[in-house]
Amino acid sequence: MKKFIILFSIFLTLSLSTITINAFAEGKILTQGIYNARESNLLVGTPITARITSLNDKVMIMIIDSNQTVQELVRLGPGSTEHVLKPLDFDSSVIIFGKGSVSLS
Repeated sequence: MKKFIILFSIFLTLSLSTITINAFAEGKILTQGIYNARESNLLVGTPITARITSLNDKVMIMIIDSNQTVQELVRLGPGSTEHVLKPLDFDSSVIIFGKGSVSLS
């Protein structure tokens, strides 16, 4: 009986240690337009990863703060993988220009 319990505990430990779960934040897919960070439920205070979702389009992302100062300007093209944007404030605006769509997570 002791051997069974020991073997069972070793098997259970090995099987549970090999199971991995990848957790990803659900991204918001945005198209061309002007978005307020607060109204669009974008992550505030943490860096945001921007990915272009269409393979053949180009997109420009402009982040403007509450003083109408450009904080960041990023161009994503067909060869772009992803870009990490600076953290947004509650009053920040995100402007997306282009035919493609962008996933922000």
